[in-house]
Amino acid sequence: MRIIAGEKRGKKLVPITGDGIRPTADKIKGAIFNSLQNEIRAATIFADLFSGTGAMGLEALSRGVPLAYFFDVSSESIQTTKKNINLLGYENRARVFNQSARSGVEMLAVNKVQCDIIFMDPPYCKVDEIFQLLEMISEKEILSENGKLVIETEKSVIMPLVKNKLTCYKSKKYGIT
Repeated sequence: MRIIAGEKRGKKLVPITGDGIRPTADKIKGAIFNSLQNEIRAATIFADLFSGTGAMGLEALSRGVPLAYFFDVSSESIQTTKKNINLLGYENRARVFNQSARSGVEMLAVNKVQCDIIFMDPPYCKVDEIFQLLEMISEKEILSENGKLVIETEKSVIMPLVKNKLTCYKSKKYGIT
């Protein structure tokens, strides 16, 4: 597991081991960030609602996004994210919270933070949570006007239409993702 592009390209990250841990593969990470390269250049805030090791937010920081928020309920994930942030020297550009994605969305809304890119890669068993988060993100208006929401799920999951402001821009399939 490593940073694949930007100022910290090639830097290895501290992994998490254990059941239920499924870091985004480099191939998928590369595809996501390549498809968002124009948005990354213009982005000022990135949020990862299920941060795990922090790899996606750290990739965004490496590619030039000034600030990233990391949320995860796992204490081990949060400790690993903090280690990786320190390893790359991004302490001043990262905000880390040991809380659920729902609490993270609430916190961002209360603080009137609007994100240019929000990434969600919940455990595959949490499909219902994705649907609830889509509604919350739309309702709480934490995605900037031209912001992008990226969701990594099992390919069998069909994303619902959200009534308010969210529309599907692109859908890609990679293996079981």
